[in-house]
Amino acid sequence: MNSRLLHSSALVSLSSIERVVYGLVKAPHAAGGLRALWRGLKSRRRDARAVDAIADMNAHMLRDIGVHDRLIAHGASRSDADRRRRIALQLSTPLLVVVLIATATLGTLAEAADSRPTSEARATAQPIGDFTGEYVNGTPVYRLPPVIVVASRKVERTRVEREQQSARAQQARAKAAARKPA
Repeated sequence: MNSRLLHSSALVSLSSIERVVYGLVKAPHAAGGLRALWRGLKSRRRDARAVDAIADMNAHMLRDIGVHDRLIAHGASRSDADRRRRIALQLSTPLLVVVLIATATLGTLAEAADSRPTSEARATAQPIGDFTGEYVNGTPVYRLPPVIVVASRKVERTRVEREQQSARAQQARAKAAARKPA
C-alpha cells in the first residue's frame, strides 16, 4: 500500500505525530532545494567579482591573459555603459549648478523685495473686523469686511421651485386630512 500523501490539504486530517514524521521525511528535499539556491547565489557572486576585477582592463589585455570570451564581452559592455553614465553626469552637472545658482538668486531677490518693516506690514494688512464700540447683550459688535458671493440663478430657481412644490404638497396633504374626519 502506498502511504504517500498527494495533497497538502490531507495534512489537516493527520495527527500531530504523523505531521511531524511527514515534515521530517520532506526536510531533506527542502534542504536540497536550499543548497541549490545557495550554490547559485555563490556562483553569481563569484561571477560578479570576476567582472569587477576585469573592469579596468581592456579587451586586448584580457585576451592576453586567457580570459573567457563571455567575460571579455561582459566587461566591454559594462565599461561602455559606465562611460556613457559618466558622460551624462559630466554634462548634467554644470546645468544643475546653473539652475541652483539662478534659483538661489531669484529667491534672494524675491525676499529682498518682499521684506518690509513689520509696522508697515501691519498697517497695510486688511483688518479682520473693526470694533464698532457697541455692545449687544454684553457682546461686542464688529464690522466685518465685505464678502462677495457668486451663485448661479439656475440653481437658485430650481431650489425655489422645489420649495414651492414641497409647500403645495404639504397643503394638499393638510386639505385631504381636514376633509377626512374619522
